[in-house]
Amino acid sequence: MLAIEQVSVAAGARVTGVDLSRELPADQWKEIRQAFHRHSLLIFPEQVLTIADQKRFSRRFGDLLIQEHLLPMTVEGHPECMRLHNDADNPPGLNTWHTDNSGWPEPPLGTVLYAKKTPAVGGDTLFSNMYLAYETLSPPMQEMLGQLTATHDVKKAFGADYPELSEMLKKKSIEINDRFGGGEAVHHPVVRIHPETKRKALYLSAPYVTGIDGLSAAEGRALLDFLYRHIETNEFVYRHRWQADDLLIWDNRCLQHYAVADYFPHERLMYRMNVLQNGDGR
Repeated sequence: MLAIEQVSVAAGARVTGVDLSRELPADQWKEIRQAFHRHSLLIFPEQVLTIADQKRFSRRFGDLLIQEHLLPMTVEGHPECMRLHNDADNPPGLNTWHTDNSGWPEPPLGTVLYAKKTPAVGGDTLFSNMYLAYETLSPPMQEMLGQLTATHDVKKAFGADYPELSEMLKKKSIEINDRFGGGEAVHHPVVRIHPETKRKALYLSAPYVTGIDGLSAAEGRALLDFLYRHIETNEFVYRHRWQADDLLIWDNRCLQHYAVADYFPHERLMYRMNVLQNGDGR
């Protein structure tokens, strides 16, 4: 029997009683989608899945993103699926709060991450609720932020500020300037209205954001520094301790996440897919 159990006030619910290697009936999918919008993060433990199974599950939420610059890091025959493998020879990379791919004009709706191998110690992922981050701000701050947009630039995420990422791409013979040199920065509202829940959420991603539009550099830095510290508030955060065969899906429109890089030199193997916002969800 399908069961959905909330794991934190901040975000997250554990879904049991389903086998995602098989097609689920329509009534269960309806419950799962409702739970996704209610909790923003769903945890499916003990799922023994193939890449094809993960793709079928992910496509129930929308079309899958294929990124040309990441193709050398994908599974052969599955360009939608990134293979994230860290061990003694390949240390973990991005170690900061972020939301996936905000440097593109249409960032993904969500991320689906499947754990095949988990480290003996460490390797947790933290999730911070951007609804709560917005709702706990004072009304004057909410009003000001609601009028602002931020510049997001993909080149920043793979530049000097994040040498782990640029080094990771170089190991795959991916040249940053070749892939991103001609790319244009994009502008997203600092406060987004979720299309399904209609709730307002902060929308920032430190690896991509270069500034707040219309503010001086000093003003923008001061505001961003405050907001980046604000989203770390413990009451907004759920910490997930991975087990092998966990599958998680989370909503990038209202959550930020932080993959804690505290498990080197232990091995960690994950398979990641991003769900686009323009999918029909069927």
